[in-house]
Amino acid sequence: MLLERVRRLTIRIVSGIAAALLITGAAYRLHFNLSSATSVHLLLITAIALKWGFPEASALSVISVGCLDYFFTEPLFRFYMSDSHDWVALATFESVALVVSRLSDQVHRHATESELHRSQLQHLYQMSQNILLLNFQEPIEPQLVVLIREALSAKGVALWNAYDLRLSKAGACKFEEDEVRSVFYTESNEDGGTAEVSRRVLRSGTRPIGALLIEGHPADSASVDAAVSLVAIAMERARSFAAESGAEAARQSEQLRAAVLDALAHAFKTPLTAIQTSSSGLLEMGTLPATEKKLVILIDQKATHLAEITTSLLRTAKFDSASLRLKRQDINIVELVRESAAESDGQFILPTVDMTLTGERVMAFADRHLLKMALIQLLDNAVKYGKAGAPIFIDIRREQDELKVSIHNEGSFIPVEERERIFKRFYRSPGSAHKASGTGIGLSVVKHVVEAHHGQVWVASDAEDGTTFFLTLPTGKQ
Repeated sequence: MLLERVRRLTIRIVSGIAAALLITGAAYRLHFNLSSATSVHLLLITAIALKWGFPEASALSVISVGCLDYFFTEPLFRFYMSDSHDWVALATFESVALVVSRLSDQVHRHATESELHRSQLQHLYQMSQNILLLNFQEPIEPQLVVLIREALSAKGVALWNAYDLRLSKAGACKFEEDEVRSVFYTESNEDGGTAEVSRRVLRSGTRPIGALLIEGHPADSASVDAAVSLVAIAMERARSFAAESGAEAARQSEQLRAAVLDALAHAFKTPLTAIQTSSSGLLEMGTLPATEKKLVILIDQKATHLAEITTSLLRTAKFDSASLRLKRQDINIVELVRESAAESDGQFILPTVDMTLTGERVMAFADRHLLKMALIQLLDNAVKYGKAGAPIFIDIRREQDELKVSIHNEGSFIPVEERERIFKRFYRSPGSAHKASGTGIGLSVVKHVVEAHHGQVWVASDAEDGTTFFLTLPTGKQ
């Protein structure tokens, strides 16, 4: 590169000398005086400065002074001036030539930079237009590096996405992934260097989201920064698109699951009603022997219990729809927890329940049926996944404008990464299937019930101490 510049400069200077000698010879043959010859040389120097630049024009000005001295000042054909006025004239010529060369060079460079800037803006505008046409169904990083390389006329481009830990390249790019990632982790933003590489950290606001390396481009720092901003916006747009697509797919999946759940619950209702009617009719007849009567009573109880579960499933299927309406009333949470524990005792082999209360009356404005269903579900989980025979601890307390209920069991542990997922519908934590059967619906029901009351539910778990589920409810009327 340096040798090429030296070669080009030498050719230009030699060409300028040849032009100066040619003009000098023509002016001498036409019998120009010093003033006329000086004007012609000044015109040549100005043209050279506009065409090639200041170094070529300044070198030519020195040659012109020598030509003017040799051919147009007394004594002729000698590099000597006997008249002091000629000294002043040639010194003035050289000064004017240098000033004019510098100004012409600045005008030329300014015009070149303006044209380059206009071209870069045009490319950046085209890049922004192309970003709007990106295919977000496919990874956008390979598409972006091609657009960057075309927009900045770069030799090579490397882009690292910190979200997906993915590297994409375009052109003659020799960057390794470690080098690109180091730009991200060290937050390096610089231009130039031995390899003439621009390094940038991609940001969304103040959060770094990736790194970009651009090699061998003519763009200025401002154009590079503008391209980096467009890339960061495109990456965030693609991420938002993916999130929206995932949310829409999840919503449609939830709608399908809810529809299936609703259909199954309705399908169960008809045979359960027939079973309940038949068992109740047999009991009303009073003609059954004692043993058969016990069996029919058991059938009637379990059919009633299944009917209640089916009703709960029907309500669960509507939790995400606008048709769910809370039937709020003032309820005593202490009394409701005791009632839920008593009903759980009839369904499961409930261990000892140790309740800690801040008072006998902790009131809330809530849907009694739904809240009881949530509490029974938490007690059910504590029994199924806790240590066999270990006590269950229930704590009820009022904290400022809300009440908090916690249900603790020993012997179970939920990893940190699972503590949000277990509240999703139909999700079951890995390893839970061999401990107890389930559908993955229960905790999602708890979450929907509590959030419908403008409360919160979460879980804390320790491998040694066990697991505690917390739920909070506002005490006032919402």
